[in-house]
Amino acid sequence: MPVPDPLVLGTRSSELALWQAKFVKSKLEAKGHRAELETISTRGDESRDVPISDIGDEAVFTKELDRALLAGDIHLAVHSLKDIPSTVPEGITLAAVGPREDPFDAFVAHPSFDGHLQDLPTEATVATASLRRTAQLRTWRSDLNVVPVRGNVDTRLEKLVESDWHGLILAVAGLHRMGLSTRIRDRIDPDVMVPAVGQGALGVACAANRETLAERLHDVLHDEGVGHATRAERAFLRRVCIADLDGSEHYRDRRRCAPEQGAAEGRKLASDLLDAGGEEVVDRILGDRSPQPETSPFRP
Repeated sequence: MPVPDPLVLGTRSSELALWQAKFVKSKLEAKGHRAELETISTRGDESRDVPISDIGDEAVFTKELDRALLAGDIHLAVHSLKDIPSTVPEGITLAAVGPREDPFDAFVAHPSFDGHLQDLPTEATVATASLRRTAQLRTWRSDLNVVPVRGNVDTRLEKLVESDWHGLILAVAGLHRMGLSTRIRDRIDPDVMVPAVGQGALGVACAANRETLAERLHDVLHDEGVGHATRAERAFLRRVCIADLDGSEHYRDRRRCAPEQGAAEGRKLASDLLDAGGEEVVDRILGDRSPQPETSPFRP
């Protein structure tokens, strides 16, 4: 099947999603491909008053774009890689993993708070949309009052200004890409908060039966080093990352290996953490909820 002309790129309509899609579009056009954008609303976008963890759908930000790919309404979908489930749906292929911004999390302080993350007073209030971040914050400081927040980056920053919170946790990558780096008070050390799997990287998907298109996307957009790193992270995610939601139990470790061995080492690390006692934590949490992209307590 030949590469379509023009290529129709599917994307969510948020400012950050559009930045990512326009970046991919520019790369394709630089290689001689005509391309146009098609915005698609997802369930995650439409349910902004509901915590992501309560929606109960791992593909909350990707399912509608997957359907459009399979129907042929779009030819490729541009995602934040962290939003793509660790196992992609049948009929879809992750064709390319693009360049990666800083993968870490950021502490954005309320304008009235002059301190840094380590300066938060006892029982300070910090907002986040992520169960992953919630669990790690409570592991680091069990006294913190961690509250939920939804919306795109601009909306969350507006809510912060209007609130009595001390600060907000967001991805460094999104703030950089939207020209909001000055809002970052602290880049959070991974010893305090391990980032989400794939955070900061772009994932480009297409229908699995479009082999020629997948090869072209890989040639134009794929970053080999980022691909190795995120393949290891996603292999780990397929098994586990373990942190109880109240911060009472937390399992982590680090390994070094050659890039091409990352996926196998990620799977082995997951097994080792489960055997160390993490399986009981996972079973307990899974009794109450299903893991979600970005907001999952099982995502490192």
